[in-house]
Order: sequence, then C-alpha cells, then structure tokens
Amino acid sequence: MNKVFLAGAAIGLLAIAAAITLWHINSHEEEEPENLPPYDYADTASWHVKPAAPPPPVWQDGWATDVLLLASQTRRQPEDYAEALAAAGPVYAPRLRRADFADDAAAALTHYVERANQGRAFIIATSEPLPASLVPVINSDPMLRARFGGVLLLNGQTEAFGAGVHAGAVCSDRFKPSEACAETIDIRRESGSWVIAGEDPLEGPVLGGFKDWLEDSAPKLAPPLGDFEDIEVVEIRRPGQTD
Repeated sequence: MNKVFLAGAAIGLLAIAAAITLWHINSHEEEEPENLPPYDYADTASWHVKPAAPPPPVWQDGWATDVLLLASQTRRQPEDYAEALAAAGPVYAPRLRRADFADDAAAALTHYVERANQGRAFIIATSEPLPASLVPVINSDPMLRARFGGVLLLNGQTEAFGAGVHAGAVCSDRFKPSEACAETIDIRRESGSWVIAGEDPLEGPVLGGFKDWLEDSAPKLAPPLGDFEDIEVVEIRRPGQTD
C-alpha cells in the first residue's frame, strides 16, 4: 500500500514539475527597469531581431513582405516569435518600453519605413492593441498604406487597434471599411522549432492572397535616382557666346 502511495505521489510530483517546466518554456515576462531612456533605433542594440542583411528592395526582386513585431509584453522570447514569423518574411523586432509603448512603436515603425522598408510590403505582429501613434506613420504616404498588409494578433489578443483607432483609417483598400485587417495566429513549438500553428498558416485573411493583391492593385516604389552630386552639370552656350 505504501509503495503504491509513494509511486503515485512520485508520478504526481513529476507531472507538476513537467507542467512548471512547460510554463516556463511558454512564458516570458521580465520586469522592466524604471525610467528607461528612449531607444535609438539606428543602433542595432535597440533591436531584439533584425535581418542579417538588408532584404532586396521591391524594384529589384518584386513584391515581398516584411514582418514588424511590435510587442512590449510577450509570453515568449521575441526570438521565438521571430523564428515562427519568419515563414511570412524577414522579421524586425524592436525593443519597446512598456510605459512608452505608443511612442516607441511609432519611432520604431518610422525608422523601419525610412531606413529599411525600400518599398516592400509589411505586416505588423503584436500581442497588444496598436496605438493611435502608428496611424500618421502609415498614412504619411498612400503607397505605404497600400502595402500595409494588416495585423497578426499573438497570445490570444483579439483587438488589433487601441482606443480611438478605426480600422478603416489605417487598413488598405484590400479590406472593406467595416473589416479589421487582422487575424489571430497561434505560435507553437513543434519538432524543436517555433512555428505558426495550423495546416495553412500563411493563407489566413492577412497573409493569404496578399502578394497577388499587391501585383494587381498596389503601385511599386521606383528605384532612387541616386546622388545628384554625381551628376555633371555642363553649361550650354549659344554659338558665338562668350563669358
């Protein structure tokens, strides 16, 4: 009887230990120091994840999609999310202060648009409602808004946008004014890798058919003209004209 009881107790303790271990693997919550200064997104150290090399611009290889992970609180390491989201495209995951999420998210998006986007399509992944501070950034250029694919919601998040933000004011014409350009996805660890769960994880409302829509409906950014300092200016004189 005692042996049976002890064996049962041991099994119970092992089950509890396994559950605690699994919780730690699937949970990531770090305390944030107070009064953190703003991040400088020109500094690589201000990013959890960035592509090792710049992805090719749209005028070189055609339409492709980047993923911007904007989340100040996650249950897992940002690198784990990035591993899964890489199935959709190169991932950019800036460091964000929880107390200043709106300011930091806008600053990181602005830096990405001005320094890294190069006309590529992009989607945003987040575990919290996106703040109103992102709206003027996305709406700063109609071509930029056209290639904004929408929002991937993580950690069971159901609201894509925060208070005061209407989806119709930020989503592209790919979606009806009454539709939220968002879908909820589940990130899981399978066979030793972090993946987007599901049989066809890239065929949801946000990712499915996005490239085809871009080809049919979105204008491509033209290559830059280059540095005008490299252009030689030659003065044209009429016949017989002198200084």
